[in-house]
Amino acid sequence: MWWLSQKNALSVFLLFFLGGCGSITIGDLDELTAQSISAVAVIDASGRSGQIYTRALERSLYAKNQSTPRYSILSVIKITSSSALSVRGATSTFKKMSMVVNFTVSSQVDKEVVLRGSVATDTTLGTVSSLFSQDQSESHARDRMAKLLAQRVVQKLQLFFNDKKNYEK
Repeated sequence: MWWLSQKNALSVFLLFFLGGCGSITIGDLDELTAQSISAVAVIDASGRSGQIYTRALERSLYAKNQSTPRYSILSVIKITSSSALSVRGATSTFKKMSMVVNFTVSSQVDKEVVLRGSVATDTTLGTVSSLFSQDQSESHARDRMAKLLAQRVVQKLQLFFNDKKNYEK
């Protein structure tokens, strides 16, 4: 009986302990890092993928509120798509698409570059047979990759500003 209550107590503890694990959001950061993140002005990227990327980036950066810009981020998106992946000499309808975002964060005061980086992702698509569905699959893949890259850029900015805050102490 004693062992059973110990086992239940351990299960409840692990449930609450593991339930707290998850990704960090802007709201979970300390106030100084959150203020620095919200002070980054986003310069619009071009194209449909650029629009989706920019909106996702702004939504993440300005989760609480946008503060007076002290930095600006300029992003350039490059999309490559290679068709006809082959397996043992046979061609298929699969395509591999890659998306890369090169970004530069500059200070608004002296225009000095404070952070430069690049993030990338790729996907395989084209498993459907109709041409319309293939076009829609490619469009949705671009949208998903743009949102994913925006999340990765925000994570890099969070790390940068958190390290900068720790360095300045």
